[in-house]
Amino acid sequence: MYYKLLLVGVESFIDYSKIIGNNFLLCQGPGGNTSLKEEEYIYIKKSGKFLSNSNIDTFKKINYFEIENYYTHNKDKAVKFDNELSIEAPLHVFLKSKYVFHYHSISSIIISAINESTNLDNLLINNKIIPIKYIRPGIDLAREISLEKQKHNLDAYFLYNHGIVVEGNNKSKIMKRVRDIESFFNKFIDYKKLIKLNKTIQIFPNFKDKVKNPFPEINFDLYKGKYLFPDHSVFFPDFLTSKNVQKNNAAIHYDKDYIYLNKKLTNVESIYFKTLLLIYGLIGDKEIVNYINTNDGENLRKSDDELIRRRVNR
Repeated sequence: MYYKLLLVGVESFIDYSKIIGNNFLLCQGPGGNTSLKEEEYIYIKKSGKFLSNSNIDTFKKINYFEIENYYTHNKDKAVKFDNELSIEAPLHVFLKSKYVFHYHSISSIIISAINESTNLDNLLINNKIIPIKYIRPGIDLAREISLEKQKHNLDAYFLYNHGIVVEGNNKSKIMKRVRDIESFFNKFIDYKKLIKLNKTIQIFPNFKDKVKNPFPEINFDLYKGKYLFPDHSVFFPDFLTSKNVQKNNAAIHYDKDYIYLNKKLTNVESIYFKTLLLIYGLIGDKEIVNYINTNDGENLRKSDDELIRRRVNR
């Protein structure tokens, strides 16, 4: 009987993970990860897996005390406890709640890109959300979040140019917290416009040689050299270049009528191309004040963890 209850708890956790994964405004492609601590074990999403397709094989079951001891005492940041695990595994280990949900909220990425942190941080804290400056995904980020948790003792974290983390011991309350945070973001962006644009972009035809430019008024060259979130640099590192000023055979360029891809996009590339179009459509020509620079983005893309994710999602 106890085993059946345990199994039901894991299955329910998987269902909630799938809900997050199937909301494009919260989770795109292989991005995002969730975890469950149950007795002496922790279930963590495997690297490169889609939360939208969550099943028992999406998660790695590991002895919690072994992995906690490993990340607490291991000084070699380049070595993971298990190569199947997400790069974000330490985050799920250091936060002690039963459930940890990390997702890539598009609205949070937009907000962090166009708002000065000096103003935004206070508003976040006042709404019981801990702001976390951009740190490359991995153990350093996990340690920073753990330190901020000790200072503020809150359950939600705003990761600049990355996404959101929510933790807790009740799945339903976590989902309500996720919804409440997205509602709070409506103060910063036109959320109705975001929803409308998402519906439009999701029905785009397959990306082949070119696609109709949905935002002919936007100067995409303003985004050159600025990665807006980690998976931008990992899965879609190409910047859009104006056809009028193009001086090389860039993979992707544009004019008022079309965006010219000049290559066949993989499924994951298509997902992140849609993500970027959605973000660009909301930001428009506003100044980008927070972003991941080219050097940091390229180093992340070439890291062992991200090479694994790219191989899994070719």
